[in-house]
Amino acid sequence: MDSLTDAKLITCILPKGRAISLQQAIIDERGITSVNFHRGRGTGRSSRGKSGGIGSQQEKEVLEVTVAADDADDLFEYIYFKAEIGERHGGILFMQRLPKVSIMKLPDLPWEED
Repeated sequence: MDSLTDAKLITCILPKGRAISLQQAIIDERGITSVNFHRGRGTGRSSRGKSGGIGSQQEKEVLEVTVAADDADDLFEYIYFKAEIGERHGGILFMQRLPKVSIMKLPDLPWEED
Protein backbone atom coordinates (compact mmCIF):
# COMPACT_ATOMS: atom_id res chain seq x y z
CA MET A 1 0.00 0.00 0.00
CA ASP A 2 1.33 3.40 -0.96
CA SER A 3 1.58 6.18 1.58
CA LEU A 4 2.16 9.91 1.64
CA THR A 5 4.43 11.14 4.44
CA ASP A 6 3.85 14.87 4.08
CA ALA A 7 0.15 15.66 3.81
CA LYS A 8 -2.42 18.13 5.10
CA LEU A 9 -6.03 17.72 6.09
CA ILE A 10 -8.23 20.67 5.12
CA THR A 11 -11.49 20.83 7.06
CA CYS A 12 -14.37 23.10 6.12
CA ILE A 13 -17.49 23.52 8.28
CA LEU A 14 -20.33 24.82 6.13
CA PRO A 15 -24.01 25.70 6.41
CA LYS A 16 -26.36 22.85 5.52
CA GLY A 17 -26.67 22.20 1.79
CA ARG A 18 -23.34 23.62 0.61
CA ALA A 19 -20.85 20.74 0.89
CA ILE A 20 -21.98 18.51 -1.95
CA SER A 21 -21.53 21.18 -4.62
CA LEU A 22 -18.12 22.10 -3.17
CA GLN A 23 -17.12 18.44 -3.13
CA GLN A 24 -18.10 18.06 -6.78
CA ALA A 25 -16.22 21.24 -7.75
CA ILE A 26 -13.04 19.99 -6.07
CA ILE A 27 -13.33 16.69 -7.96
CA ASP A 28 -14.22 18.26 -11.33
CA GLU A 29 -12.04 21.37 -11.28
CA ARG A 30 -9.05 20.14 -9.27
CA GLY A 31 -9.08 16.40 -9.97
CA ILE A 32 -8.83 15.62 -6.25
CA THR A 33 -10.89 12.63 -5.16
CA SER A 34 -9.74 12.43 -1.53
CA VAL A 35 -12.65 14.62 -0.46
CA ASN A 36 -15.57 13.59 1.71
CA PHE A 37 -18.25 15.22 3.81
CA HIS A 38 -20.59 14.40 6.65
CA ARG A 39 -23.15 16.23 8.72
CA GLY A 40 -23.32 17.29 12.33
CA ARG A 41 -25.74 19.06 14.63
CA GLY A 42 -25.24 21.35 17.57
CA THR A 43 -25.97 24.66 19.21
CA GLY A 44 -23.86 27.77 19.50
CA ARG A 45 -23.57 30.03 22.50
CA SER A 46 -25.48 32.78 20.73
CA SER A 47 -28.40 30.49 19.79
CA ARG A 48 -29.83 30.30 23.31
CA GLY A 49 -33.35 31.54 23.80
CA LYS A 50 -34.28 34.33 26.21
CA SER A 51 -35.00 31.71 28.86
CA GLY A 52 -31.33 30.67 28.79
CA GLY A 53 -32.21 27.20 27.52
CA ILE A 54 -30.37 25.14 24.95
CA GLY A 55 -31.62 27.07 21.91
CA SER A 56 -32.30 25.72 18.46
CA GLN A 57 -29.98 23.17 16.93
CA GLN A 58 -28.30 23.89 13.62
CA GLU A 59 -27.17 21.30 11.11
CA LYS A 60 -23.74 21.83 9.57
CA GLU A 61 -21.78 19.97 6.92
CA VAL A 62 -18.14 19.09 7.46
CA LEU A 63 -16.07 18.67 4.30
CA GLU A 64 -12.59 17.14 4.59
CA VAL A 65 -9.88 16.92 1.95
CA THR A 66 -6.55 15.15 2.27
CA VAL A 67 -3.87 16.57 0.00
CA ALA A 68 -0.08 16.62 -0.39
CA ALA A 69 1.48 19.42 1.66
CA ASP A 70 2.89 21.06 -1.50
CA ASP A 71 -0.64 21.53 -2.87
CA ALA A 72 -2.37 22.41 0.41
CA ASP A 73 -2.06 26.21 0.42
CA ASP A 74 -3.35 26.50 -3.13
CA LEU A 75 -6.32 24.22 -2.42
CA PHE A 76 -7.02 26.02 0.86
CA GLU A 77 -7.30 29.33 -1.01
CA TYR A 78 -9.47 27.73 -3.70
CA ILE A 79 -11.88 26.36 -1.08
CA TYR A 80 -11.93 29.67 0.81
CA PHE A 81 -13.22 31.55 -2.23
CA LYS A 82 -15.32 28.75 -3.77
CA ALA A 83 -17.16 28.12 -0.47
CA GLU A 84 -17.50 31.86 0.23
CA ILE A 85 -16.00 31.44 3.70
CA GLY A 86 -15.40 35.19 3.98
CA GLU A 87 -19.12 35.97 3.67
CA ARG A 88 -21.46 36.33 6.65
CA HIS A 89 -22.20 32.86 8.08
CA GLY A 90 -19.95 31.41 5.35
CA GLY A 91 -18.38 28.77 7.56
CA ILE A 92 -15.01 27.88 9.04
CA LEU A 93 -11.94 26.59 7.25
CA PHE A 94 -8.78 25.20 8.81
CA MET A 95 -5.83 22.99 7.95
CA GLN A 96 -3.64 20.60 9.90
CA ARG A 97 -0.56 18.51 9.23
CA LEU A 98 -0.88 14.75 8.81
CA PRO A 99 2.32 12.78 9.45
CA LYS A 100 1.34 9.85 7.21
CA VAL A 101 -1.59 9.04 4.92
CA SER A 102 -2.40 5.75 3.20
CA ILE A 103 -3.23 6.14 -0.47
CA MET A 104 -6.13 3.91 -1.42
CA LYS A 105 -6.41 2.87 -5.05
CA LEU A 106 -8.85 0.56 -6.73
CA PRO A 107 -7.16 -2.22 -8.71
CA ASP A 108 -7.23 -2.19 -12.49
CA LEU A 109 -9.55 -4.94 -13.61
CA PRO A 110 -9.04 -6.60 -17.02
CA TRP A 111 -12.71 -6.30 -18.02
CA GLU A 112 -12.64 -2.51 -17.44
CA GLU A 113 -10.05 -1.99 -20.19
CA ASP A 114 -12.49 -2.92 -22.97
